[in-house]
Amino acid sequence: MEITPLMLKEQHCDFIKKCVRKCALSTKNMLSKKIYNKTFPTTNKMAKRGRKPSAKRKGYFYEEQEEAVVNYINSNSNKEKNQIFNTILLPAFTKMIESIIRRYNLYPADEDFSDTFNDTISFLMTKIYNFKPEQNKKAYSYCGTICKNYLMGRINQDIKNQKRVDHYDYFNADLTDSLKHSYQDGNSKLTYLNELMGDTVFKIGRIIDDKEKLRLNENETKVGKALINLMTNWEDLFIQMGSDKFNKSSILLFLKETTNLGTKEIRDGMKRYKAIYYDTKKRMIDTIYM
Repeated sequence: MEITPLMLKEQHCDFIKKCVRKCALSTKNMLSKKIYNKTFPTTNKMAKRGRKPSAKRKGYFYEEQEEAVVNYINSNSNKEKNQIFNTILLPAFTKMIESIIRRYNLYPADEDFSDTFNDTISFLMTKIYNFKPEQNKKAYSYCGTICKNYLMGRINQDIKNQKRVDHYDYFNADLTDSLKHSYQDGNSKLTYLNELMGDTVFKIGRIIDDKEKLRLNENETKVGKALINLMTNWEDLFIQMGSDKFNKSSILLFLKETTNLGTKEIRDGMKRYKAIYYDTKKRMIDTIYM
C-alpha cells in the first residue's frame, strides 16, 4: 500500500489530538487533586516535637484534701482528727494562708508573720465545722473565704484603732504645745492659756450638768470630770511632775487614775470634749488675729 502525503497529514493530526486530550486529562486530574487537598486537608502530618506534659499537678488542694475536710468534720475520734489534720490538712492550709496573706498584702500591724499565720489557722479550725458538704460546695472555697475575711477584718480593726490613737495623740500634742509655750513665754500667753482652759472647763461643766438631756454615759461623765480637774489644776500638776510640760503618758496616766477606766474607754469618752476644746481655741485665735 502506497503511503500518500495526505495519509501522513491525517496521521499527524490524529497524533496531535491524542496528545492534546492526554494533556487536558492530566491537567484536569492535577487541578482536581489540588482542590480536594485544600478542601479536605490531610491530618496525617507529623506531630511537633516538644516536652511531654507533666502528670504531676502543681496545686495543693484537690480531691484528697476535699475528702479530708469532710472526714475531719465527721470524725468522732481525736486521734483520727489529729492524723487527718497533720498529714493532709496542715500542709494544704499552710500554703493557702501564706498565699492569701502575701497575695492580698494582709499583714496586721506590729505582728510577726508566724503569729499572723497561727492566729488565722486557729480561727479557721474553729469555723471549719460550719462547712456543709451536702450543699455540694468546695471546701477549698469555703476555707479560703474564711481566712481572707478574717485577715481583712483584722486589718480594718487595726486601721480603726490607729485612727483612735491619732485623734488622741493630736489632742494631747495640741494641749501639750499650748501648755508648754504659755508657761514659758510670759504673762500674755499665760493669760491666753488660762482663758482657753477656763472657757473649755465651763463648757464641759455645762455638758455634764445636762448629761441626762444629752444622754452622756457613765464613762463620758467620768472623763469630763477628770478633764475639768486636769485643766483647772494644770499648774499644780506641773509642780507635782517636776516638769513644765505635759506628755502623752502623764496625761493618760492622770486620766486613768482619776477615772479607773482603760485607754480605749478614755479615748471614746473624750470625743465629745475634743470638739469643745478645738472650737474654743479656734474662736480665741480668730479674735486675736481679727
